[in-house]
Amino acid sequence: MALCSGAAVANVYLAQPLLELFARSLHASPSSTGVVVTCAQLGYATGIMFLVPLGDVRRRKPLLAVLTVATVATLLGAAAAPSLAVLAAATALIGGATVIPQVLVPLAAELAPPERRASIVASIQIGLMTGIIASRVVGGTVGELLGWRAVYLLAAALTAAAGIATINLLPREHARPAATGYGALLASLPRLLATEPVLRHSSLLHALLFGAYTATWTSLVLVLTHEPFHYSSAIAGLFGLLGLAGAIAAPWAGRFIDRRGALPIITAALLLTLLSAGAYALGQTSLAAMIVAIVLANVAVQWSQIANQARIFTALPHARSRANTVYMVAVFLSGALCAALAAACYAAGGWPAVCGLQTLLATAGLLVMPVVRRHDRTQPTPA
Repeated sequence: MALCSGAAVANVYLAQPLLELFARSLHASPSSTGVVVTCAQLGYATGIMFLVPLGDVRRRKPLLAVLTVATVATLLGAAAAPSLAVLAAATALIGGATVIPQVLVPLAAELAPPERRASIVASIQIGLMTGIIASRVVGGTVGELLGWRAVYLLAAALTAAAGIATINLLPREHARPAATGYGALLASLPRLLATEPVLRHSSLLHALLFGAYTATWTSLVLVLTHEPFHYSSAIAGLFGLLGLAGAIAAPWAGRFIDRRGALPIITAALLLTLLSAGAYALGQTSLAAMIVAIVLANVAVQWSQIANQARIFTALPHARSRANTVYMVAVFLSGALCAALAAACYAAGGWPAVCGLQTLLATAGLLVMPVVRRHDRTQPTPA
């Protein structure tokens, strides 16, 4: 499940190390290529909204098979895109189809014993983070050597292989009676958000933190490939290896949450994000500061994801797929919006403006935390 999740989620982030290559190949400005990243995030949020809730009422194996076929087909379409507009549309479709991880994560939480739920979620998140990192490192390297179209062809092959293997290895499921129609299933999502404070809190907190992460992460390649660094896309992509710090820190966070709860980890993640914004600002002229910033940001986003998902899976055992849908739609809408805001900030004020956006979002998250603590003191949430 972790391997398949990593292969699938990488498709959402393929474009990030390739922006400079898109600009050269498709005769577009570097700042305009950011629309591809935004479309991928919006497509992913749309796919989560309309497909992931089916996990509460349908067997997962057939659902995963359909998603795998659709993802491979759209990746092949992106590889053949003749213009930036067509590529952006194709990446939106890729995002909509490649929601496989968001079907698997609630399933993993369902299969896990309660006392190890956060640790199991952390294991899946290691796969997810590794996939995101690989998309930058492998994508940047392959793109520099063989062109950006080869990156999408390679992603199609890897997605097909991982999807087929995982579908064959998943335990057999019993038939699940669809007591709720599809329309009613979707209609239950806003009601779930309105009636469940834990879901509202966790969705907002991680949306702010993921938005902060996305703002700098999507603009980072533009900094590294221009003055004073002048790295190639391949070298810039190698900076993604620093994100392994988040994967390394994930198991410890999962064990801590299982023993002590999620809120200390969420608070720490927001503080690390705030610190990383300052280090990113210094990183425009200091390679050491840039490295520190990348490590802090990746640890923070990993911790926040594990902690917030553990909260909602424990609070809503009867609706894990739908709760995950609401949560992830909020998160990726924030990612799409913040990617667009980061492009505008970079065009208006350069890298310092992007770092300021990350600072603002992390600070907003810290201001929300007292409300969350008051709620959990009156109505404790086990995870």
